[in-house]
Amino acid sequence: MKAVASRDNPAYKALAKLAASAAERRRSGLSVIEGAHLVEACLEAGHPVAQLFVRAGAAESARTAAIGAKASAAETIELADALFDAVSGVESPAGIIAVVPTPRGRAVPAGARTCLALEDLQDPGNVGTLLRSAAAAAVEHVLLSPTCAFAWSPKVLRAGQGAHFALNIVEGADLGAFVASFGGTSVALSGRAGASLYETDLRGPLAVLVGNEGAGLSPELERAATVRARIPMPGIAESLNAGVAGSIALFEAARQRAGKPEHRGRSRPP
Repeated sequence: MKAVASRDNPAYKALAKLAASAAERRRSGLSVIEGAHLVEACLEAGHPVAQLFVRAGAAESARTAAIGAKASAAETIELADALFDAVSGVESPAGIIAVVPTPRGRAVPAGARTCLALEDLQDPGNVGTLLRSAAAAAVEHVLLSPTCAFAWSPKVLRAGQGAHFALNIVEGADLGAFVASFGGTSVALSGRAGASLYETDLRGPLAVLVGNEGAGLSPELERAATVRARIPMPGIAESLNAGVAGSIALFEAARQRAGKPEHRGRSRPP
């Protein structure tokens, strides 16, 4: 393991640039993954790791050693604590950072069972939350419009907690063309729709469409969907967070497919 203590080291300078610049990550086709859990998820999915950077204070831990053994083909560099902390994206650095080739999404097959389509979501936390929910709900494919937050940014990766490596993530997708060609039910989540999500049949091939945090789905995409559905809210809130709304829809589909009694938005009496 090579030890680095200088900010002028070329490998460290390249890491710092990747960590700080979305443009550099897109240009280079490389992503920065921080934390043992995320790096382990990456390795377990069989995804290659180009470099491992280990904080000097964490270099001797058994977990770090196990990760290093799994990523034996990667260049491994031990960084002085101050250098590692300077590029870390968290307040309490986890001690390990991986630089990996950014995975490229593959075309969604015609017989896809469950898809999630995100249009113009700007908040990395919402995108990461939806990816995490998608993986938990057995979604296969996630499509993001060109104006969405970058799925492989450090903030989205942290919010996703390893979900990225269980999904086919397609960025820059033409959602209008996807919806037009999708053979199943496409459900546009909308606060303006009359149909209750809980009264919508979600058991077949399904694409859930989630729009921008403030504006929602574009009128064109909403019209293209098979169904417009709203999530009943008995309380006083005007709307739901995009990450929450999309997650509710995905798990309602999972519930329906499990064959459980239909929930119609009413609580049971005590």
